[in-house]
Amino acid sequence: MYYLETDVTGEHIRIEWNGSATFNFQTTIGGEWVDYHCFTCYEYDNALQAMEYALEVLLELEEEY
Repeated sequence: MYYLETDVTGEHIRIEWNGSATFNFQTTIGGEWVDYHCFTCYEYDNALQAMEYALEVLLELEEEY
């Protein structure tokens, strides 16, 4: 698993990537990380590119709300 923690959306978010295709956006509830959005993408096989893509998805998701 790969993790990136960010405050880019105004709240503390963790991005989890399984190193293959599954991404989870997580927030803390009661001190535990909890998934609130997940998606798959099969295009990336290195962590840097995968996390850059996930940040783009996160920003797009936040724009919708």
